[in-house]
Amino acid sequence: MHFLDAPVDGRGPSTTEGMAGVAAAGARCLAKASRFAIESQDADGAWRMPTQPRILENAVAVCSLAHIRGERAARARARAVSWLRTATPQRHDPFVAAADRWLVEVATADGAVPAFSELSAAAGPHSRRALYLHALACALGAPGAHAPQLLSDTEAALGHERGSGLKPWQRTMLLAFEAVARSALGLPPAAGTLDAFRRAQSADGSYYGMPLVTGMLHLALTRTAPDDPVTHRCRESLFADQHPDGTWRFMVSEVWDTGLMVRALRGHPDFDADALDAAQAFLASAQNEDGGWACGAALDSDNDTTGNTLLALAGTAWADRVRATATAYARRCRTEAGLWTTWHSSDDDPVPDVVAHMVAGIRAASLPGIDLDPARRWLADREAQGHWPSDWYIPPAYGAAEISTLLPPGPHTRATTDALLAAQRPDGGWPRVPGESHSSPAATGLAVTALTHHRTAPREAVERALWFLVDAQTDEGTWTDLPLMYGPRPFLSATGVQIHALTARALRQTLTPARQPAQPAGADR
Repeated sequence: MHFLDAPVDGRGPSTTEGMAGVAAAGARCLAKASRFAIESQDADGAWRMPTQPRILENAVAVCSLAHIRGERAARARARAVSWLRTATPQRHDPFVAAADRWLVEVATADGAVPAFSELSAAAGPHSRRALYLHALACALGAPGAHAPQLLSDTEAALGHERGSGLKPWQRTMLLAFEAVARSALGLPPAAGTLDAFRRAQSADGSYYGMPLVTGMLHLALTRTAPDDPVTHRCRESLFADQHPDGTWRFMVSEVWDTGLMVRALRGHPDFDADALDAAQAFLASAQNEDGGWACGAALDSDNDTTGNTLLALAGTAWADRVRATATAYARRCRTEAGLWTTWHSSDDDPVPDVVAHMVAGIRAASLPGIDLDPARRWLADREAQGHWPSDWYIPPAYGAAEISTLLPPGPHTRATTDALLAAQRPDGGWPRVPGESHSSPAATGLAVTALTHHRTAPREAVERALWFLVDAQTDEGTWTDLPLMYGPRPFLSATGVQIHALTARALRQTLTPARQPAQPAGADR
């Protein structure tokens, strides 16, 4: 039995004809979505789609190559500048909007570098990101940049332990900012900095698979060790990572994206037959030695990806293979309060969507001996008037789909449903963020996922949402959307796999009866 066949509370003017029509159209839409997923899957079972281009990486890369001579660097800059001249700043946050405008001006300037003063006073939650911009301004000699202040702020962020408790990529970036500030002041890099840069560099010359980090490191290296092999490898990585359209992209998160795709489409017969086994085999093989999973190959394990992957492997023999080491990881990474942070970083706090993924993944994959009650109580306390805060995706419906669905039915069920229904737009969809004038396929998919799980929504609301998703599907069988995921906060990124999975999951959950996934061939070997 799927949602449109199930008894609900009877609100809304649904008809038998209306239900049959949307069910048939939705089934065709879901079949196209499954076929797109199958055809876009890599041979090893993963999905690897680059993010949509955005201003941040491209402006940093252009500026980091600004003083590099030669036709190759000039051509790389020109191609990216051509894209930047027509790029639209992100508008979901005033700081990001101002930063994007300044970055475009800096990267496309033919003469004097635009002043940094509008952004130099950023404080509070954006102070760490303002260091990115301040380091760029100091390296370029922009008016308003103040190298002594950048040095002081960076040293404070590194602390007495020189960032040893921070995320590796975050520590490397801070060391790069410090090197830029010291160079601007005529000082050599701090002791051990270049060795740290050499150790952090990947075999392909990049830093953590992120052109943003690689560009910032190149900016520092060209000012502190211009002739060192580490600098040349870094530059070659930038050249290699530029896309045919002239842009650089945030990163590829193949483990996270593959887990989302499995969670979204497992249960559809076409997907199960042609994609599921290879996808789950890839996820099982991607487990790190510490027992967790990283969102992408170049990063360390994180708890959000670990929980998401356990959900994707649950109910199969693959879960049996990873259970022992995953259990040890989950126990080791749990806080004294029985919660989980995202990263293994001294400045990281538990957030509801990550805790929810770990709770759901541990339960679904049957990891033994872990008391989940403290985390459930903590999650229940986070609900406010039907809204569940999430840390990694901007649509409010993400919290509804990933957090409220974890807890047993209760007062939050009706509150969540009412809050979602109040935000539905006349076209049947939901906006990405409150107040936006257009509906988002991914936000709509998330809202429908939550509504159909709780089974307290009027059929008419779900039918209108499904018609919106049917009409919004492209000829290729997928959907387009604006950026949804934070990275690095408060900047947003958009990946086609994530948009596809978050949207298609609503159709699969609404239209495909739930059933246990088949055991993958060879999983017990």
